[in-house]
Amino acid sequence: MTTLVNGILGYPLKKPRSIGIWQAYFKKKRLDAIMKKFEVKPLALNNFFTTIKNMDEFKATAVTMPYKIKVIKYMQGLDPYAQKAKSVNLIIKKNKKLFGFNTDVYGAYESVKKIIPNYKLIVIIGLGGTGSAIFNFLKKKKKTNKFLIITSKQPKNIRNVNFKKKLDKKILCKKSLIINCTPLGSDLSKSYLKKSPIEKSLIKFINKDSAIFDVIYSPKKTVLSKLLKQKKIKYFNGILMNTLQAKKALELAFKN
Repeated sequence: MTTLVNGILGYPLKKPRSIGIWQAYFKKKRLDAIMKKFEVKPLALNNFFTTIKNMDEFKATAVTMPYKIKVIKYMQGLDPYAQKAKSVNLIIKKNKKLFGFNTDVYGAYESVKKIIPNYKLIVIIGLGGTGSAIFNFLKKKKKTNKFLIITSKQPKNIRNVNFKKKLDKKILCKKSLIINCTPLGSDLSKSYLKKSPIEKSLIKFINKDSAIFDVIYSPKKTVLSKLLKQKKIKYFNGILMNTLQAKKALELAFKN
C-alpha cells in the first residue's frame, strides 16, 4: 500500500501547528500517511506544482503565507469560499487535478461567532489571503454589520465598504471587533516578531468595550497581546482558528 504524502506549503516555515494536528489525525484514523514541510522559495513554485501533480502518492497540502493567493493559478477548480475570497489554504489532488479550498473562513467564524452580535462595526487589518477570506465570509454571513478595512491598497473588486490606509484614534474610539489579518507579531521573521498591527501610541484610544481577534497563533504572547493586557481589552489569538481550520481541512481531504 502506498504511503500518502501530505504537507504544508509556505515560505518561510517556522513552527506550523498544522503538522502536529494532521499527524495526530493520521494516527487516530490509522492512515498510512505522512506530513512534510514544503518550504518552497517563490522562484521554485512552478517546479513544486509540476512535481506534486505528477506524484501519485501526493494527497493534500495546507497552504500558508505568502502563497494563499499565488497558488490559485495552479488550481483546476476552487470551492465557493476560495473562489469568493480569492484565497486558498488547502489543496487536494483528485484524479491528477489540483483543487483549492478555504477553511480559514470556517476557523475564523467559529472562533468569534459568539461575540460578533455585540459589534456593529468590524475592522479588518490587512487584506492579504487571510484577510480577504475572512472579510468575504463575514460580509456574506453578517449583512447587518458595517466593515472598515485597513489596507495600503484598495482592491477594485470590493465596493460599498470603507477603506483606510492606517488606523487612527477616531476609528479605535468606536466600539468594534478588530481583526488582525497581518503577520505583524508573528514569529515568521525577527522584524514581524517585534511589531504590532496597532501602534503602541494608539493603544490608549481603543474603546474599552472593543474586542481584538488576532489570527496570529505563534508566539502565544505577541507585542499586541501584552499591550492589550495592560489596558484589559478582550483579546483572542489565532490558536483556536488554526485548530478548527486544520480539522475542517482534514475532513475535506480524507472524507472518503
